Amino acid sequence: MKNFRYRFLLLFIVIVSAFSFVPPPHKLPERNRFIPEAVYELPPVATLTLTASALVAAKGETACVEVKAKDFNQILSMQYSMNWDANVLKFKEVRSFGLDGMSLQSFGAHLVSKGSLTFSWYDPSLRGFTKPEGHKLYEVCFEAVGKAGSKSKFEFTGKPTTVEIANSASQFLELRSTGGLVTVK
Repeated sequence: MKNFRYRFLLLFIVIVSAFSFVPPPHKLPERNRFIPEAVYELPPVATLTLTASALVAAKGETACVEVKAKDFNQILSMQYSMNWDANVLKFKEVRSFGLDGMSLQSFGAHLVSKGSLTFSWYDPSLRGFTKPEGHKLYEVCFEAVGKAGSKSKFEFTGKPTTVEIANSASQFLELRSTGGLVTVK
């Protein structure tokens, strides 16, 4: 029996001491001085600039908007949309391709009646092309169908095709653009 009391007393002391010697909770400072703050900054993004020409055309005439590039350095692929007012301009064709691998299949004409032309191209050699400033990429031709004095912007957008331009270093570039304007005389 003595052995039983001794074991019971020992167990009691262990249990009581376990709960009474619990260290107090740590108080953390509002700013932990021991872990440096992480600051994330994105590196400067390269850009590709597209410029569309401004034209004047009589009703019923064909007007071809030239699309030219600036900062076309090691471009591997690009996609975007072009938009205009379908009440002023009626899409006819795309021509004068200025890049290897660019063809009619690079353009999606399924929404031209709504004033949208989609575009997707990649370098078939997978090396990336560099072209001089002002290099003509292609022409988009329209028939002027609006009344005299009407105007339509020709803009590069992300609707419906999202803008995505990549270079051979696997970096995404920002698209900067100067849209064109077609005026019906």
